[in-house]
Amino acid sequence: MLDWEWLIGDAVIGALLPEAYARYRRPIVEGLRLFLSRLPGPDVARILSDQAALRTDAAAEERLVALAERCPALHKLGQILARDRRLALELRLHLQRLESLPPMTPLGVIEQTLACELGPLEDLGVKLDPPALAEASVAVVIPFRYCAGGKKDLPERGVFKILKPGIEDRLARELALLQDVGAYLDDRCAAFGIPPLEYREVFDQVSEKLATEVDLKGEQSHLEQAAATYAREPGVLIPRLYPFCSGRVTAMERIEGHKVTEPGEHDLRDRRRLAELIVEAMIAGPIWSPASRATFHADPHAGNLFVTPDRRLAILDWSLTGTLGESERVAMTQMVLGGLSLSAGQVRSGLLELAGEQRVDDAALEEVLQDWLRRIRQGMFPGFSWLMGMLDDAVLKARLRPATDLILFRKVLLTLEGVLADVSGDVRIDEILPALFLRRIAAEWPFRLLTPARARGHATRLSNLDLALLLSRIPSTPARACLENTLELLSRPTS
Repeated sequence: MLDWEWLIGDAVIGALLPEAYARYRRPIVEGLRLFLSRLPGPDVARILSDQAALRTDAAAEERLVALAERCPALHKLGQILARDRRLALELRLHLQRLESLPPMTPLGVIEQTLACELGPLEDLGVKLDPPALAEASVAVVIPFRYCAGGKKDLPERGVFKILKPGIEDRLARELALLQDVGAYLDDRCAAFGIPPLEYREVFDQVSEKLATEVDLKGEQSHLEQAAATYAREPGVLIPRLYPFCSGRVTAMERIEGHKVTEPGEHDLRDRRRLAELIVEAMIAGPIWSPASRATFHADPHAGNLFVTPDRRLAILDWSLTGTLGESERVAMTQMVLGGLSLSAGQVRSGLLELAGEQRVDDAALEEVLQDWLRRIRQGMFPGFSWLMGMLDDAVLKARLRPATDLILFRKVLLTLEGVLADVSGDVRIDEILPALFLRRIAAEWPFRLLTPARARGHATRLSNLDLALLLSRIPSTPARACLENTLELLSRPTS
């Protein structure tokens, strides 16, 4: 068996992990070792060839990114981590290469795929405009010009997104290997000293979502849905689909601009406005959507978020999406209300609603609940960071198992926090969402006069009774916080 110690050994991974996550070094190393040991020979040969082509003194970060470039599943993981500020800057800078790679698929292969999928391009009024623009984990993007209705003097500019040859089988194989890694971690939780999270189940859920990366028909449907969702948002641009698409090719409008994390010609004020627009479109929109099931973009790394010359936010690559249902959004809203009024019962009910019918560790959940209420009493605002932090702890310590799409939404928030920090360092999600919430409450107010007291059909998922109870509890909340802090201090044992 090939020894991978030089690439993913304890010393390598240990040097890259923050100290707070040191206990995860061994499971990460062993999981990667299992993953690589089960790759087929040709895939291993390509990995080794890439590694041999690097400089002999190449840094560990550079070698790991080269590995991720060869493995679609690891590539996607690298994109997720690329803006995570808990990682060292040097590693993040290397990972950010994965957001958009230089194209490597030969032009002849691209032309052959297009001919097989769409027939002769000239019959469609299309002419390729090489070279390819970029290559991602599963697809390559190449521009074209389209003469609709014989208007050859004013051709439209578009791009083809084309699946790379054999990518469906490679991705399926790697996602199956990730499920094996999950089962391996389940068997060794105690030995590794990590929380028993039922990793196989989590990896199964994530793999099911990542498999949609190669479902271009699904992406085309998502693009149409997104275009309808953001039709009334003048600051947001969704690429327009062209009528010639297939299961392996998406033809869409070419978006001019650059990644939101690149400075361009925008001043600090423009960049703050852009960061606020990202929060409104990517987070507030799904949370407070009037739809019973709100779709959100589940892969918002910087390579998928462009700022256009007219300062709009263009949201690209809709292959990976999730949905937030009515019950999840009601539960999260009730938890925030409970946090604002220090109502332990209200917060606990929301957490149990997110758990559904699955059993949780009640004692551990109570400890998590009291810990996060204590943080509010000590000055933390019960906003979205508070909510997601408490949910993370409930998953790790109390075995709460939220729906797959809520796990995806949590991943979206982590990714966007890193993106926002690189767009405008002084913007925080918890600073933007309250103002957006108040704006939506104000828009709902005339309709609330005709709404039954308990009805939660508004976009904010707040009934008139919810608001009345909150307003009645808020005045006494500071006094209760002071009293509970005092009782907690008095109950501590003296040395």
